[in-house]
Amino acid sequence: MRFWVVVILLFFTAVLGFSQEEGSALSDDWYQGKPIREIQFAGLRNVQHSELEALMNPYRGRIFTDAVFWDIQGRLYALEYFDRIEPSTRPANASGDEVIIRFNVTERPVIGRINFIGNSNLRRSELLDVITSGISDIFNQAKVRLDIDAIINKYLEKGFTNVRVTSSETNTGDSSVTLNFHITEGEQISISRIEFQGNTRFTASTLRSQLSLKAKSLLNNGAFQEARLIADRETITRYYHDRGYIDAIVRDVTRTTETTERGSSLVLTFLIDEGSEFRFGGITFSGNSLFSSDQLQRLVSSRTGDIINRAKLEADMQRVADLYYENGYIFNSFSRVEARNTETNTISFAITITERSRAYIESITIVGNQRTNDNVILREIPLEPGDVFSRTKIMEAMRNLYNLQYFSMVIPETLPGSTENLMDLVFTFEEQMTTDLQFGLTFSGVADPDTFPISGLFKWTDRNLAGTGNELGAEINTSVIDTSTFSINYLHRWLLGMPFSLGVDFSANYNNRLALMDNQPPFFYGDEDYAFPDGFTSREEYEDTGIPTRDYLMNYEQWYISTGISSGYRWMTPLGIFGLNGGMRFGIVQNIYKNDLYRPFDPALRAGNNTWMPKNSLWLSLSLDQRDIFYDPSNGYYLYERLGLYGILNNEREHYMRSDTKVQYFLTLFNFQVTESWSFKSVLALHMGVSFLFSQPFRPDALTVEESNKLAVDGMFNARGWRSEYRSRKGFMLFDSWIELRFPIVQNFIALDLFFDAAGVETKQGDYFWGGNFTEENLRFSFGGSLRLALPQFPIRLSLAKRFRIEDGQVLWQAGDLFHDSTRPTSGMDLVFSIVMSY
Repeated sequence: MRFWVVVILLFFTAVLGFSQEEGSALSDDWYQGKPIREIQFAGLRNVQHSELEALMNPYRGRIFTDAVFWDIQGRLYALEYFDRIEPSTRPANASGDEVIIRFNVTERPVIGRINFIGNSNLRRSELLDVITSGISDIFNQAKVRLDIDAIINKYLEKGFTNVRVTSSETNTGDSSVTLNFHITEGEQISISRIEFQGNTRFTASTLRSQLSLKAKSLLNNGAFQEARLIADRETITRYYHDRGYIDAIVRDVTRTTETTERGSSLVLTFLIDEGSEFRFGGITFSGNSLFSSDQLQRLVSSRTGDIINRAKLEADMQRVADLYYENGYIFNSFSRVEARNTETNTISFAITITERSRAYIESITIVGNQRTNDNVILREIPLEPGDVFSRTKIMEAMRNLYNLQYFSMVIPETLPGSTENLMDLVFTFEEQMTTDLQFGLTFSGVADPDTFPISGLFKWTDRNLAGTGNELGAEINTSVIDTSTFSINYLHRWLLGMPFSLGVDFSANYNNRLALMDNQPPFFYGDEDYAFPDGFTSREEYEDTGIPTRDYLMNYEQWYISTGISSGYRWMTPLGIFGLNGGMRFGIVQNIYKNDLYRPFDPALRAGNNTWMPKNSLWLSLSLDQRDIFYDPSNGYYLYERLGLYGILNNEREHYMRSDTKVQYFLTLFNFQVTESWSFKSVLALHMGVSFLFSQPFRPDALTVEESNKLAVDGMFNARGWRSEYRSRKGFMLFDSWIELRFPIVQNFIALDLFFDAAGVETKQGDYFWGGNFTEENLRFSFGGSLRLALPQFPIRLSLAKRFRIEDGQVLWQAGDLFHDSTRPTSGMDLVFSIVMSY
């Protein structure tokens, strides 16, 4: 009734309310057919002009007609911001050839306060979380009705099955209202017992463990929910079907109320008809000509004579269907006929396949990309119009698109094409921010423990520059005390329509470092096996102790200015994405210290002091990547090999080659859906790497490596917690391995990891393995737990590590700074900040 009153008033207002504020000589309908110059509002107090401007912009310049006016006014009323809207018109100029529409509005009140009355079992904050109305919102009766439903559902989740909720509003006299929700909670019904009748094959405790509903206990409130009861009936039925009782049903669930001095409680009784146990009698196929029956039989994991498992059987059928789908036969139909033998209690299945022609892609449509160019998306989809449909390639496209990190959602859909064998492929996207701006104090994450770990950071990166898929970034990072870095980089991901990348960058680095000295006799050249720096009396003492006192360390400054060029190409293969990358870096470096005061122990550091010298390098890498998401994998593997040549010209300070080999493997161990939006998941992650420094083939006798560039256990990226090793044991071979059990808390955002690390360095060149120099005594071990941010923009990891090493077959536990007990010298753990490395 109220609706029709508003419509009638609206009609008379429109007909009679148009007035001419100026130009009374004009006819009553002068505005008809005139362009709309402006739409103005009067009476706004809480509603923003900008919000209405965005709604009205499409109508400016349009010709005024009754239909246009009713459309405008209908949109305004649909906002539900106004109780009354009075329109009027006036000429925009003296000639009256344009019209201005003016709306004098009376706003609905805003919500000044929200009260919950009668809620004794649920806190105010819990109820505020479920409603959509908020303080300062325009009062909207439709939203309030939805809020009432949301409050009721919240109470039902807690077991208040008789809850009642109403609302009222109180005018406060200042264009605002107080919104009141009146709640009659009723009695909370909790489950006291869950029983079963008719179960002879499985015990009540076994069946009870399958249920989401639980009886009231110390750890569970026993709240009853109707939705969970429906799901639990299906769970029990499925449990029987997967264990051979495929006729089993939950005939009913009775509810009995028990009343004691503590209140009422509910007893649930599941009435079960189990039926007989059946075994699998086999599958036969007919109608299949594209694939032989033997091929299809090999996809069936169920074995004749096994207890029949409905879930396993359905998975077998899906594998058969997937074989056709993967080859483009998506229009086939599969019919299944069940044959029972009640004497032997076996069930056989006859599968009839109706084969049809392959499906071809008629078109690929992109929807939802407001910023990213279509071609950037299409080049990541390994399908084109005219190709045979492939589910594998669609999954590959989704992986490629998610790895771009441009989209928070990618949904592929298949729709019928213009003819029987054609289909349209539609990708719907939800974009996310691709421009990152970071500034402030941050943990630098550098691998050198000598540097001050806190630095000031300004970093800007656009990973999808103007929607082209290219990247531009700049960074300034300085601790003021000992490190400063400036860099700017550009990456062009696709050239000439191919996945051929080209990147250029420029960087300037300043470091104030500490170095070992050889100021006191005996003096060493620095590459002798027996050499040791000041502060030690032998090589063995140096390797065991590692860090001398500050009196035996010198300061030196290093400036390094360089520019780099890199390129790469990637191929999609059945084994994964194969990548070939290479690059070169050209720069100049200067080390600065006082020659008359210091003599560094490192011979490479002694060369060319206080002089700008060239520092150039070349590198080449190969990779094979089958990970699902590279920055937080759940499945797949990654193989990586990088070979670098450092020192191209004869007058450079360093001449060496470096090889890095890495292997990683990821496997989801389990993934249990706990709620609609969260699952309990565990991922096994394995990593093994080995790096070598060796002489260049055309300079076999000129292996010179600055001490800071030698390989080391850093205690942050490998062997977490062993930071003391960075200075004392630098060498020519590094073995690095870890195993992690990862438990995502928020998928692709934050995770809890349990880890075990083993890494070690060999300081002498030569035979490293199989009876060589490298033994278990070189290894440094640690284990513990980490909180890891899986965001590519902020990949920080915080770990607690317990360290040990092995000597003469004995485990030697190491003291830690945290939780250390002075009465137990080897107690305590180490806190480690690090960056999560992705390749």
